Amino acid sequence: MASGPAKRKPTQGGISASDHRHIDALVKGAGHIMIGAIEPVRNAAVAYDGKQAVAMLRYRPDESITSILKRLDTAIATAQASGERVDEWNQPDAKWT
Repeated sequence: MASGPAKRKPTQGGISASDHRHIDALVKGAGHIMIGAIEPVRNAAVAYDGKQAVAMLRYRPDESITSILKRLDTAIATAQASGERVDEWNQPDAKWT
């Protein structure tokens, strides 16, 4: 008798919503996040609240997804507290990689 696909056990040390409560709230609202190549930035992480970008980050190619998500969560909190976008894209010394 054939069986279905093997069930996976949850990974230890995974990422949870409680670790990134600002991302969680943004996504549960009208917003979304994007991580990856967003021209002209190859290594981009963006948070959008449904009306505008609240955070536009650049990350190192070797940076872990956990680190990127943590920085993005912090940037969302900063933007919400200050009322200003966190923008690492449009800096005078920006390099588009």
